[in-house]
Formats: sequence, C-alpha cells, structure tokens
Amino acid sequence: MRNAHTEKLKGIIRPFFYKLFKQSGKSYLCPICGYQGPFKDKRISKQPDLVRIDSKCPKCASNERHRMMYLVFNEVFNAAETQGKSVLHIAPEDCLKDLVAEKFETYHTADLLKQDVDFNEDVQAMSFNDNSYDCVVISRVLTIPPDLDASLSEIHRVLKPGGLAVIAEIYKHEETKEFGKMINERSREIGIDLIDKIDTVFDEVECFSSNRYDEQYQLANKMVLDGQPTDNFPDKVKINNVGFSELVVIGKVANKT
Repeated sequence: MRNAHTEKLKGIIRPFFYKLFKQSGKSYLCPICGYQGPFKDKRISKQPDLVRIDSKCPKCASNERHRMMYLVFNEVFNAAETQGKSVLHIAPEDCLKDLVAEKFETYHTADLLKQDVDFNEDVQAMSFNDNSYDCVVISRVLTIPPDLDASLSEIHRVLKPGGLAVIAEIYKHEETKEFGKMINERSREIGIDLIDKIDTVFDEVECFSSNRYDEQYQLANKMVLDGQPTDNFPDKVKINNVGFSELVVIGKVANKT
C-alpha cells in the first residue's frame, strides 16, 4: 500500500521539478487538483514500446480517465440532487475518493482484494440487499470478472429506483474479446458492444465522450507505438493519428410507478 505522507510529499515536489525540466512541454490544467503545467508521459509497455503522451498530472497523479470522471461527476451530480443519497465506489481511485464522497451523504468503497475499503466484494455476486445504493461508480474493472453479464446484473440489482451506474472502460475493439481464462489478471478486452449490454440491463443509457470538454484538461489518450502515433481503436472512440478518447457510460434504473 502507498504511504499517504510520501505520496503527499511527492505531489508537492514533482510539479516543481517537472515544470523545471519539461519547459518545452505543452501546459494543461488538472481539474482535480488545479495544477497547471506540463503533464507526464506514461509507459504502458516496453515490448512493444507503447507510451501514452501527456498522460499524468505530476501533482495528484491523475490520468485521462480520472480527469474525465471528475468532469462527468461535476456535470451530472450536484449537492442538492444527492442530498441524503448513497454511493458505492468499486475499486476506488485515490484521486477521486474525495470528489465522489462529497457528492453523497453516504460513501462506501468496495473491492475484491484491497484491505483499505469498507467491503470486500465480488462484483459478480455482491452481498448487498436489492436497492441498496443511489449510485454505483466502477472504472476499469469489467475486464476482470469472468462473468460480465452477472457483474452488470449485480450493479443494477443493488441500485435503487432512479439510481445511476457510472461505468468507465477502455474500448479496444468493436466486439468484446473474451479470453476464456485469466490472462494478465484479465478475462477480456472490452469492445463497443459493452454499451449494448449495458443498454439491455438498464432502462436508460447516456454516453459522455471526452470531446465534450475543454482540451486544456488533456483527456485524449495520445498513444505512441514504437515512436509513431497509433489510432487502432473503434470509430466511436478513435482520434485520428492520435489514439482514443475517454468514454463514460451512465446507466439509469427506472423509477417505480
């Protein structure tokens, strides 16, 4: 587990040195922590040599998906609408915990293996009662559980009438590729067809693309493979000669009549 004091210290020191040594880098604004300046590149793999350019905020360590989730949350939720309501944050990201928690009166976290959460839960079969939460937040998790359909069904089950599921994934293909076994701790690579699956489970679905927000927040995943930009992604998220855009899907449970 990361040491909170060490991470806080890094967040103070890194911005100063990064501005100093990457003076030629383009300046961006992190909506989460307010840092303004160049962002860090992030190496995804060495073989092949895959790098995401201008990905990470040196102050709060947020990347594209975190900043996107922050902006979507601020657009969709406000204090008046969520007063007295509850949220379940699955596999919670450190840089988003405070944002999600401040929007709701009751904030719970869950993960299968992490110890610093409120509940250890398998998203395929959660122990919560039906209609337990007004919102479920889940990001970059649905590649892991073997049963994707069961996971979506469980998210829907624990939501109250009128509840919202905020779902963020990387869409690498048109159709989801199931491995049939665990490979690198993943059961699949997500395709655009996940949106259709979400649509069959939930009563309403709305998609938020990162191109709806200002470029200063740097939400584009700028993928460089062996020194060259690569955009081998589905048309719905593809950014020509750059990479891919972030996509957050919100599924809504109908109100009871």
